[in-house]
Order: sequence, then C-alpha cells, then structure tokens
Amino acid sequence: MAIIKCKMCGGDVELAEDKTFGTCEYCGNTMTFPKVSDEQRAAAFNRGNHFRRIGEFDKALAVYERIVADDDTDAEAHWCCALCRFGIEYVEDPVTYEWMPTCHRASFDSFLEDVDYLAALEHSDGITRRQYQKDASKIAEVQRGILATSQNAEPYDVFISYKELDDAGNRTRDSILAQDIYYQLTEKGWRVFFSRISLEDVPGTQYEPYIFAALNSAKVMIVVGTSAENLNAVWVKNEWSRYLAMMRKDRSKLLIPCYRDMDPYDLPEQLSVLMSYDMGKIGFIQDLIRGVDKVLGAEKAPEKETVKETVVVQQSGGGANIAPLLKRAFMFLEDGNFSGADEYCERVLDLDPENAQAYLGKLMAEQQVRKQEALADCRYPFDGSSNYQKAVRFGDETLSSALKGYVDHINERNENDRLTGIYNSATDAMNRAKTEAEFKAAASTFRTIPGFRNVDELAEQCLEKAEVCRKDDIYNAARGLMTGEKAETYTQAIEKFRTITGWKDSEKQIYSCRKKIEEIKAKEEAEWIEAERQRILKEQAEKERKAKAKKTGTILAVIAAVAITVILIVTKVIIPGNNYRKAVALAEAGNIIEAYESFAAMDGYKDSTAQAEKLYSKYISEKLRTANIGETVIFGIYEQDNNTSNGKEPIEWQVLAKENSRVLVISKHALDCRQYNAEWTDVTWENCSLRNWLNGAFVNKAFSTEEQAKIPTVTVTADKNPSYDTAPGKDTQDRIFLLSISESNRYFASDAARQCKPTAYAIAQGSYVNKDNGNCWWWLRSPGSHSVNAASVSNDGSAGSGGSSVRYGRNAVRPALWINWDA
Repeated sequence: MAIIKCKMCGGDVELAEDKTFGTCEYCGNTMTFPKVSDEQRAAAFNRGNHFRRIGEFDKALAVYERIVADDDTDAEAHWCCALCRFGIEYVEDPVTYEWMPTCHRASFDSFLEDVDYLAALEHSDGITRRQYQKDASKIAEVQRGILATSQNAEPYDVFISYKELDDAGNRTRDSILAQDIYYQLTEKGWRVFFSRISLEDVPGTQYEPYIFAALNSAKVMIVVGTSAENLNAVWVKNEWSRYLAMMRKDRSKLLIPCYRDMDPYDLPEQLSVLMSYDMGKIGFIQDLIRGVDKVLGAEKAPEKETVKETVVVQQSGGGANIAPLLKRAFMFLEDGNFSGADEYCERVLDLDPENAQAYLGKLMAEQQVRKQEALADCRYPFDGSSNYQKAVRFGDETLSSALKGYVDHINERNENDRLTGIYNSATDAMNRAKTEAEFKAAASTFRTIPGFRNVDELAEQCLEKAEVCRKDDIYNAARGLMTGEKAETYTQAIEKFRTITGWKDSEKQIYSCRKKIEEIKAKEEAEWIEAERQRILKEQAEKERKAKAKKTGTILAVIAAVAITVILIVTKVIIPGNNYRKAVALAEAGNIIEAYESFAAMDGYKDSTAQAEKLYSKYISEKLRTANIGETVIFGIYEQDNNTSNGKEPIEWQVLAKENSRVLVISKHALDCRQYNAEWTDVTWENCSLRNWLNGAFVNKAFSTEEQAKIPTVTVTADKNPSYDTAPGKDTQDRIFLLSISESNRYFASDAARQCKPTAYAIAQGSYVNKDNGNCWWWLRSPGSHSVNAASVSNDGSAGSGGSSVRYGRNAVRPALWINWDA
C-alpha cells in the first residue's frame, strides 16, 4: 500500500490502488487522491505536492506535467497542474480550523475554464468529480475577491521585485538596494511599487490582490538581487516568472534584472537572456533611469503632443473642446487602445471633473470593453469601481439606469451560473445513482436550489427512484427467501411481498409462495399418512403370523382399501375443504384479494371457480385502489406468448398516475405492432387508423363487458410537438389512447424508464427488436416533424420528436387508459 502526502497539510495517507477519494486523518479534510500503481508514481506526486506547498509552483507544475505525459487520464495530476498554474496553497483558518485555498498567482483567466481543471472533470466521475467541482468553486470565489480588490488598487509604472528578509528574519541587503532605487525613480515622478512601502498598511494574507494589480499595470519590472539564491527565492521568483508570462502577451512590458557582487552568469536562466545592470558599476542608476525612461517616456510621449493640441483647442472654444476629446477617447476604445482612451478621458476630467461620459470611458477602459453594451458581458460586477460610482453619480437617469442594469445582469448571470453548477452536479449524481441512498442524496442537493429550472420535479423523480430502489431491495430479499422446503421462509417472503403490493409481479410471487406452502404441507400430510399406513401394515404383519392364510389375505385387502380411502379423503376432501373454508372466511371478512387468489388456486374444487368469478370485479377494484404509482396491476387479457392453444395471457399495466377514484395505466409491454395510419398522408391522432383500432377491435378483444365498464371515455388533448410547429389536430374523446411527447416526459423519469420490450405476439406481428437490449420502438400520439410523421419512443427510451412515417410497419403499440376502480 503506497503512502501519499496530503496535499493540504502534508500528513501521510495510506492509499489503496483503487482509492481515489477519502479523508486525511491529520487535518480531517475530504479530498481527491491520485491513481497510484507503484511507489515511483506515489513519490512523484509527493514531490509535486511538496513543491506546491512551499510555493515552488513552477517546479511542482513540471513534476505534474511529467505525470500527465505518462498518463493523460490521471484526473488528480490534471487537477494539481491547475492548482500550480493559479498558485493555490491551502492554509488553515485560525478561527474555523478549516483549510481554505489561497491564490498566489491571480489571473484574469477563470480557474473554472482552465484546461487541466476541465480535463480533471473529464477523467473523473461520481464523488470525485463532485469534490473537484466543490473545491474549484471555492478557488473561483477567492479569485473573484482578488480581482474585485485589484480593480480598485492604484496603477503603477514600475514594479520592484526583491527578497525582503533572510532566513533569520533580518532585512536583506537586496531590500536596502531596492529602496534606494525606489527613491531615485519616485523623484522622477514615476509611480513605483515597492512592497516594503506600498504594502505597509496591508495585512500579509491580503497581499495578492495588490501584487496582482501592480504586476498588471506596471510597464517595467526591476528585479534586484545579490545572490542566485535570493533571486530564486520562492516569492521573488513567483513575481518575476509571472511578469515574464505577462510580457509574452504584452510586448510593451520590460523586465530589467539588477545584480551586485555576483557573476551575471549566475542569474536564473530565464533572466540571464535579458539586458541586465550591475549595481556595483559607476553610473548604474543613471543607466537604469535611462532604460526605464525608454519605456515609460514612450508611453507618455502622446500625452505631451495631445496637451499642446488641447491648449490650442482650449483657446478657441472654451467648453466645446471636450467633445472632440471624448470622441477621440471612444475611438480609442473602439480600436482596443484602452490606455489611450483612459488618458483622453483624464484630459476631459481636467476640464470638467463631473463629466459622466469621461468616467464611463474610464470604466470601459478599466474593464477593457470596446462598446458600452459590452459592459454587460464582464465576468464580474464592477459596481465597486470608483469610475462606475462617479459615472452613476454625475450621469443622467438613462446612463445611470443602463450601468445599474449591466451590474444587475452580471449578478443575475453569475448567480444563474452558480445555480447551474449545483443543478449540473445534482443531475450528474442523479444520472449515476443506483441505490436508494444515492437518489435521496441527489434529491437533497436539488432541494438546496428550490424553484430553479425543474429542480422540484427532478427532486421528486429522485425520491420516486429511491422508492423504486427500496421496493426492489424488498422484492429481491423476498425472492431470496423462496428457497428450500420450509414453509416458514415462504411465509416470511409473503410478508415482505405484501409490503410492496402491486410492485412488479409480487402478487404472482405471493401466489407461488402459497402454492409452495400448500405443497410442503401436503407433502408433510402425505408423509404422515404413509407413516401411519406403514405402522398399520407392521401391526397387521405381526398378526399375520398368528392367523390363517385365507383370513390374513382378507384382512390385508381390507387394510389396503382402508389406507387408499384415507389417502383419497385427506388429499381430495380434507385439505381442499380446509382451503375452501378459509377462502370463504376471507371473503366474508372483506379480505377480497386473498379470498380471490385462494379460490383461483383451487383448480375447480366445488364452486371455487364460480366464487372467484364472483369476486373478480371487487378483486380488480381493490388491486387498483391499493396500487401505487410505478407498480404493476393485472387487467384484461391479450394474446402475448404467440401460442393460441393455451389461450390469452393477463395484461400487465404500469400505474402512471392516480386521481380521485381512478388510475392512469400503460401496458408494461408493447402488446401489438401496427401502423399509425393505413395510408401515407397528412394525418393527426384525431383521424388516424390506429386510434380507430384501439377504441374498436382492441378494446373488445382485450376486455370483458365487466372490465369495459371500468374504462371511462376521457378527453385526450391534441398536444403540440415541443420541437416543431406541426398541427396536432383537435382534442378527442377516447377510452384507449397513446401518450403524447409531453406526457411521456411527465410520467417517465428517464429514458431508461421509457424503454419497453415487445411481447412474442407483437414480434410475430412485425415489431422491431434491438439485438443489443431487446427493446422496441413504440408510437406516441403527437405529430412528428411533418404531418406525415408521428412521434415515437426509440429502443434507448428517448422520445424522438422528429418521429417515424405514419405508414411505418415496425413500431409497436403500448395502449394507455384510465380505469375507475369504483365502477
């Protein structure tokens, strides 16, 4: 068993080869684990986790990427790559003792869109995937907080990176040299980020937003170091490596390494290729300022030219000079020149400090959008921006309403995304659930976001499926008791089946158990009778030695006759008589279901057949009344095994809905195979030949007069096809009908629940049968994509809205009807 280091606290975790999820006994955190097949792979993960925990994110990333190169399906390796890319470290909260993610490499790119995070989701499932999604949501929340804070941070021209303290906690020489550079540059009027001063009022745990904002805004980074060790210090390297990545995207940025008392060849490899300065040389600071000025001076050159232009305009037009400046600013925005737009808006504000359009332009430049309407597409709300607040404050009602509307839209969209994430997680859990507990857990997740989409319906579906699992467990347990030759186990099975009356073929199983109990008892009685017969014969044999041969023969004949008579009386009279009396008592006590089943099992003893027929209507009503949704009931007969010599078979119906004193049912199996319409023409359910057959020949063939009296005529709505505008016809009045697309979605919880197998008779009539799963296609009454098509359910259970040709001869038929149990 491999030992893997906890990626949060570093504690040792014993990891089985197939274990991908668990809890660290040291920190108590629930987390995902890697796929570990050998000690070498475990050591690689431990090495990567070590580097990441100490902030060596680039080294850690290199380790994880090698693991991914060996096995691209390792979800945990992809996840760790994503953690490194965003500089994620887990720190224990001193108040809650919860290990929370902190981000040391903030980015405008969302963690939720990172390629390695998405790969981790792709190659994981079940609980592991949900844990990744849960942890990623926390990281994204931290990201949003960093970005929101960074948006309000002041911009900088220069960023100075250096090591502040040595291992003993003393200030380094690098810090003193960096501070000298800071003072020299600030005297030139440049805005310089020097953490010792710039972050002196910021708690250490909140540095990242300000460092991120400074790295993004600074056009120049100066890295100061007196040793290779200091330049490669974790947080120094974190800053300059991030800035190098930004330089690859923005060629206007410049990084300048500055070293002292060390060989330039000892600079880190990434810095050694850049133009660097030796701080020990005379004239160093002048050379450095000149190098910085080449970048920042070029940035400010347009400002000098524009100022001259502005002065001229100002002389001639007073307030009129604002209009061309604003126009120029918004042209810059259209071109994507956000820094130019911001500068021109500043010039407008120099002339008119309360100009709402100028603040709007600065807000757009800040959010890097080219059109005002695009503000609604920003990833995060920007109502914390001072530019937004001033634009709303000084703008007219139209502008203020528009900006507030954008923020409301972003908040609504983000909240919808959050709810969608929970929804998708719950849906995934629902689709993967197999047990009662898993379905109930999915239902609980759905109920955390009430009213969102169809979660209330899905929660109910989960609970219904949980109920299905519960009944299946009881059913299977009862079937497991139906073994051996002890009446007690079959009695226990009956008790279990009675708790799920109407589920699957539980009534048939109860009947089978009773038959078996009768066989066991009959066998016991027969054995007792045989034992008695043997005892009598033994006694008689003793007498035989004392009696004459003729007399003995006569006695034996009499005994044999008596024994046969006893057997016949017991098996043909006593036992059936007892059962008959019990059935009569059950009927008199109102226990209709057991009384009917008892009479039906007597094979014509006395008037048992007549008694069963007499109770049949009440039996059907009682079975319907007690049946639950999803359970199966028997009603009517129809040829199903394709063997007409043994008569028709009882039809099994699945209960779809109950209301008042009636139930909606659909045949459990497809009973027949027929065309939707006999001719290939525009047709609807109202005038198709299949409707005529169901309400004519089928109803008369499948149901007795007494049964037909329980089938009401109902209004069958002309439901539209949800995907097409095909005319559905008019509502009809029917006794037997087909479900519509919308009803098939309403009454069946999933595609799997809609799957159906045809009877042997339906197959003989031409029904299609899928060779892999044995399922058929079956008709719905809704129109298809055109009026010559009708909708149907495919063998995989999906309700196809395009449909099949109405003359297609291989779709099966699942009749549906309402049954009144009180009729």
